[in-house]
Amino acid sequence: MQTHTAPSEAARRDDPTRTADPGYFPAEARARAPQISDDQIMGALCDLFARRTPRAFGENLEWWAETLQCDLTPGDASGVALVAISKWPFDQRAGAPGVKALQDELLKRARMLIERSPNAIKEAV
Repeated sequence: MQTHTAPSEAARRDDPTRTADPGYFPAEARARAPQISDDQIMGALCDLFARRTPRAFGENLEWWAETLQCDLTPGDASGVALVAISKWPFDQRAGAPGVKALQDELLKRARMLIERSPNAIKEAV
């Protein structure tokens, strides 16, 4: 009884739908996604929110506006609102933790989009 062996790559018929397995090519292992800084992410988001660009990281203004209703605690959300409506310096300082929490959430969502789509970096930078 003969053991079953798979044919080598050279023996397989040419099939246009066949693709190489991930990691098959040595250059693939060396290729890395370009790193994008937090400042570049925030700059792209500022351009979107100022309506200087229609999309950031593959998503439009409507998607990002819905994302503003993120997982902030009530204290952090009220801090963001306080900074938005007050001009007093002490209110700006009191709301700073909420603003920082919102920035962290936006960065987290942008990085998630970047990981999912390599085109998101091209759109942002």
